[in-house]
Amino acid sequence: MAIRYYDRLVRFLKRRSRSTEDAVDLAQDTFARLSSTDFRQINKPESFLFTTALNLLRDHARSAQARHAAFTVPVEETQLICPAPQAERVLDGEQRMRVVEAALHELSPKCRAVFVLFHFDGLSQRDIADRLRISVSMVEKYVKQAVNHCEQRLAELNIEAANNGGCAP
Repeated sequence: MAIRYYDRLVRFLKRRSRSTEDAVDLAQDTFARLSSTDFRQINKPESFLFTTALNLLRDHARSAQARHAAFTVPVEETQLICPAPQAERVLDGEQRMRVVEAALHELSPKCRAVFVLFHFDGLSQRDIADRLRISVSMVEKYVKQAVNHCEQRLAELNIEAANNGGCAP
C-alpha cells in the first residue's frame, strides 16, 4: 500500500501543508497509523488512506494553532509595570524566613535533621528512618512536630504584626 500511494499522498499533503518536510512526516504518520489495518476489509482503501491523512493534517494544524495560542498574549493582558514584588512583601518574606530558621534551631537536632531531610532533601520517610536508625512512625512524628512548631512561630509573628498595626518587629 505504501509503495503504491506514497508519492501521491505526499503531493496531496504538500498542497495542503506548510512544507515538504511536514507532508513527508504526515505521510509517514498516516502509514504508521494504518500499519495494522487490513485493507482487504475496506471497500475503498484509497479513500480511506487519504481521509486518514487529511484527518492527521487537521489534527496537526489544530495542535500548531493551540501551541501558537499558548505563546501569544493579548496586548490587554501584558503587564507594563515591573513584575518584581513590592518591597514590603520582600521584607515580610525575609522576616518569615528568619522566623522559620529560628524555629528550626529551637528543635532537637534529630527532629531538625528529619525535617530537613524530608522537606529540603526530598528523602522518603523510609529512607530517613533507615539513615537515622529510627522507625518510620518516629519520622512522621518528627515531621509533624517540626511543621507544627514552625506554624506556631509564624502565627505568633502574625499576631504580633496585627498588634503593631500591621508592622512586625
